[in-house]
Amino acid sequence: MSLRTYERYKEAGMHFNNKLMSSKCLGKDALARAGEALGIRDKSGAMAFKSELEMHSAMDLALCDIRRRDGRTPVQAYMEDVGPDGEMERAMLEARINSRTSLFRVEGSDADRWTVSLSDLLHGEGDVVVHDRGMSLTAGAGHAVFIRLFRLPELNTASGIVFPFSGDRVPAMVRKYGKMRADGRRRGPVSRYALFFRLHRRYGIPSMFTDEVL
Repeated sequence: MSLRTYERYKEAGMHFNNKLMSSKCLGKDALARAGEALGIRDKSGAMAFKSELEMHSAMDLALCDIRRRDGRTPVQAYMEDVGPDGEMERAMLEARINSRTSLFRVEGSDADRWTVSLSDLLHGEGDVVVHDRGMSLTAGAGHAVFIRLFRLPELNTASGIVFPFSGDRVPAMVRKYGKMRADGRRRGPVSRYALFFRLHRRYGIPSMFTDEVL
């Protein structure tokens, strides 16, 4: 895969994400419910973001994981009610619909190819190579990252949201996630996202960056 292919997806993805955020499919309360799940919506209804990352995190959760009253996520509703404009949009939309978040260990990175090699720590899905220029420059082997993985036809990439942790935090975080899953009421993607959002607030490292939201 050429770096130009990655750049095309990045450019198109930023434009498409703006379309999703401004569409009626997002619904009136999806972002508010995302804020509640993350614990950043106060009693007045206002969002108390501590950083731009947290603002983007709430939108990422709202678009891909929060279910509307009709049972669909906003990205599912967009696919069915609006539809993609062309094959690239279709691929990006399907990647969002089928996306899943997880905690990954960084096994290595290649700054020349803009790739990061990751191993899944929560779902047992093995290793994956992700194209992300920002992470390839800053993600050191042994770190851990919580990301939303997009599987596109020609490459894998992340949504643009990354919660980085030092490697020594991994055992305790995996145990905490296991205890949460043991509670049958908190097994879904929203609870998983909220858990690692809170863990990043307490234990995350600020030195890693990723490309802008795809």
